[in-house]
Amino acid sequence: MDVLSDSPQTLKFVHTYGVGLHAEEADPDVHDPRWQKRQVDDFVEFAVEAEEQGFDGVTVTEHHVPMMTCPSPHLLLAAAAVRTSRIKLGTAVTALPLYHPIRVAEEAGTLDLLSGGRFELGIGRGVPGEAHIAVGRDLTPQELSQGWLESLDVLQLALTQQDFTYDGTFHKVTEPTTIATRPLQESLPVWLGGASQDTMSQAASRGWNIMRNFGSNQEHRDALDHYIKVAGEHGYDRSGANLMVERFVAIGETETEVEHNLGRMTHSLGRFISFFTAGGKRAIPNADAEFHVGADSGKKNRPAIVVAGTPEQVIDSLQQTIDETGARRLIIEIFSTKERQLFVDEVMPVLRERNATAI
Repeated sequence: MDVLSDSPQTLKFVHTYGVGLHAEEADPDVHDPRWQKRQVDDFVEFAVEAEEQGFDGVTVTEHHVPMMTCPSPHLLLAAAAVRTSRIKLGTAVTALPLYHPIRVAEEAGTLDLLSGGRFELGIGRGVPGEAHIAVGRDLTPQELSQGWLESLDVLQLALTQQDFTYDGTFHKVTEPTTIATRPLQESLPVWLGGASQDTMSQAASRGWNIMRNFGSNQEHRDALDHYIKVAGEHGYDRSGANLMVERFVAIGETETEVEHNLGRMTHSLGRFISFFTAGGKRAIPNADAEFHVGADSGKKNRPAIVVAGTPEQVIDSLQQTIDETGARRLIIEIFSTKERQLFVDEVMPVLRERNATAI
């Protein structure tokens, strides 16, 4: 069974899902467990539908904010795993600093067993302040960086080695340790989310893939070139198939439908950001494009990474992204069932055919 980064001659589509963002109600009571249950149920049904529609993968995000009922993405994917049989399942992303990396490795192994070898682990630093929750105190930038790199080391060891030990400042594994549930896949695919060149280097040197949303098309292209170069220096042959670039999509058959769907998306994201920043305790992350508004879009609160238009316009925009970034994997989020079906019927086949290359 091919992993998402296999077959570079093929363009692949992954649909990410912010559980709670897709609710149809304009102003739901996000604290109501009955509303929360509907969001969880809707996600599982979405995963089944996405498999039937031909998406290559489904990912779920992790947030710890009212309205986003996805603080435990691995549990959500476990439910999706038993309802699907072919589609790849992943996180975009698991906030690694919130957990012990051995625990993340074991849950990844369990999900891979449960799904029959279909799990792909996406990891990232999470939003500012979350690492503080995990350790119970404020950390300096130097401590945050060191803790992050140690977590990457331990996670890689846990996924690939038996009877490993580790002697770090934040993580110490003094007794030879082997995780209890090893992945069914011989080499579990890992996608590292981030924007900096250093993050690209970390992924490249470990043979991992990269997931990006923040930055211009040229910055994504520069990051890919850097990633391929560093990967080659460490003995890994990499290409645009190892890069996922994220886009929100608002699509409609007419301009009126497009504006309606874009407005619904913008409203939903705006409410989420209001919850996120409530009380002034958290600032908007600097390097996560999901939180940022397009400064030159001409439309109030339009997300920076949104593609909006009729099928023809969406095709042109996504083709430009593919051409300019070099990415062969698109991770998208569409906020309604009707829009998703239009995308599947009118956009995916055209882009797949247009971007098929000879082996």
